[in-house]
Amino acid sequence: MAMHLSREDKYAVLAAMFVLALAAANVISSKIITLFGFSAPAGIIVYPVTFMVTDVVSEVFGKRFSKHVVWLGLVMMLLLLFITKVAIWLPPARFYRHQQAFKTVFSASTRIILASLTAYLASQTCDVALFHFWRNVTNARYLWIRNNLATMTSQLIDTVLFIMIAFYGVYGFSDCLRLIGGQYLFKFVFAILDTPFVYLGVWWAKRGNAQVVIADEELPLSM
Repeated sequence: MAMHLSREDKYAVLAAMFVLALAAANVISSKIITLFGFSAPAGIIVYPVTFMVTDVVSEVFGKRFSKHVVWLGLVMMLLLLFITKVAIWLPPARFYRHQQAFKTVFSASTRIILASLTAYLASQTCDVALFHFWRNVTNARYLWIRNNLATMTSQLIDTVLFIMIAFYGVYGFSDCLRLIGGQYLFKFVFAILDTPFVYLGVWWAKRGNAQVVIADEELPLSM
């Protein structure tokens, strides 16, 4: 027998996906990978999922709930940072020989942390605001327009802020521009490719539930 998920359940699933993608991006970003000739942190393969999720939440549940997800993500990032710092600080077992490697992988400079938190909060807040701006402009039609315009703009803000705060001065301006260009190109392509999944996510979240968000009016989760 198929399991029926309520709106509350579906919101919880989307929030969990958001936090998982955000946490995974932060954990794996210590590795630099090469994609199509461009170098970027490994987190780039999963971080764009967070924007896809906020767009689905914005479309189905409204601005207030998408903001909740963004702030939840910020709290979880800070908690993850605290947990990893504690894990590094705890003394290793006598037979454990990888403490330095563990510390290297999970340590981040204050500047990197500041860049990550600033870029995250600015870009995610921008994504929610722009999504609803374009939703009003298009009278709640053409989901693909608000999805792409909001994501592409907010991803650019995220990339520029993170690279410039984290690396400007360490690398030259031209090197930072190359890093921005390579990372944003990948994010731009992902923003286009994720559109069918946003439609699928919206269909899934609304399926079997009578309530929908109308313009900027936010209806309660409970039915």
